[in-house]
Amino acid sequence: MKHVAYLLLPAMLIFVLTVPAAESWKGAISDKMCGADHHGQDPVQCTRTCVKNGGAYVFVVSKDKIFDIENQKDAKISELLYKFAGKTVTVTGSLSADGKSVKVETIK
Repeated sequence: MKHVAYLLLPAMLIFVLTVPAAESWKGAISDKMCGADHHGQDPVQCTRTCVKNGGAYVFVVSKDKIFDIENQKDAKISELLYKFAGKTVTVTGSLSADGKSVKVETIK
């Protein structure tokens, strides 16, 4: 039994080290067209209207740091994005390897 444990331990360690850890960021849910600037319009209405008209949600951490949202078509995530559209939130998720998008787990 000890031999099996010694064989499984390295495999489990490799798995744990390769699974990306969830991170959290503060920012706002917006749309790709407007990004960080809604040009004086209400951010909630602007974001929802742009997405309704075919735009995509984005997560704005700062004016220069805007992430695409990989899993925005997931029903649960889509519902949260609509609920928090235009609002300041904390997003928990994992950053893509290229650092351009985030896979959202939770929005609060």
